[in-house]
Amino acid sequence: MSQSPGSFTPFDLILQQTLPGDPERQTLVTTLQAIEQGGRKISALLQRGPLLGITGSAHAQNVQGEEVQAMDQIGQETFLTLFRKSGSVLGVLSEEAEHPDIFPVTQPAPCLVAMDPLDGSSNLSVNAPVGSIFALFRPVSQNASRSGETLFIESSSNLIAAAYLLYSVSTTLVLAIGEEAHSFTLDPSTGEYLGSGVPLRFPEGGKIYSANEGYLPVWEKPLQQYMSWIKTDRNPPLILRYIGALVGDFHRNLLKGGIYLYPADIRNGTKSSGKLRLLYEAYPMAYIARLSGGIATDGTAPILSIRPRSVHQRVPLIVGPLDLVREFHDRTGSPLD
Repeated sequence: MSQSPGSFTPFDLILQQTLPGDPERQTLVTTLQAIEQGGRKISALLQRGPLLGITGSAHAQNVQGEEVQAMDQIGQETFLTLFRKSGSVLGVLSEEAEHPDIFPVTQPAPCLVAMDPLDGSSNLSVNAPVGSIFALFRPVSQNASRSGETLFIESSSNLIAAAYLLYSVSTTLVLAIGEEAHSFTLDPSTGEYLGSGVPLRFPEGGKIYSANEGYLPVWEKPLQQYMSWIKTDRNPPLILRYIGALVGDFHRNLLKGGIYLYPADIRNGTKSSGKLRLLYEAYPMAYIARLSGGIATDGTAPILSIRPRSVHQRVPLIVGPLDLVREFHDRTGSPLD
């Protein structure tokens, strides 16, 4: 479909990538409307955050044992309310809640949404980028007697779309569905999200790596050797760029070309299961990466091949263009097939 610059919308993408008469098309449209509306609300609040006193700690911990920021709670309630009202979302799994919420639906082919309502929220106190992340799944059943946890775990292989919102100088929506991923910018004067119509692709020859090297001493030896190699012996060397919010780091690397690394660490002789959550952080980024010519792994296997054992399961995450991720695997002793 040929579009003039700035006229391509997320709904155009849905129409391109779904078939007329497919009941899932309307579900995707309605769910996306909720995501867009939530993005507009969060974006407007963040612009006034320090004036409203909502960019600090909520003095509480979430189910992960992490400090909750005030905006975490606002993001949770904002998106939860919109998804509940949509009639197209059967259940929502969130970083901020121990158990999934299950809703009544009016659409014949509803979806499940796994979300991180405000990724990188600790960045708010210094006015740095944050985001919201979403994975949409086709449920294996609409049986009300099935537990939310079971429903999400059994539906995890039915990923049908992924999206994130990046709140920064502008508000960006990245949506991946079907065979393409696209970027859209929120026009605050109209409330529309507009894009060019050109699919996203990782550029070749990326030169960026993004990692929290403060944890380098507790990473495995092959990974430490890889980190030394990319800075000293690789030609050309990779350059460190790290924001500390998955959405921000991933988005820059998607546009500029780079690899994001959040590996497992070893403490007291025990290897951790990783930091990032599989269903609502790793899965959506892996899906967007795949549709943009990249790949995501846990350092051994592709992320999208991993079936969860629990809804808040954590995994290591290595994600970026195929050449850089393949190079990482070759250098650390776990070559990709």
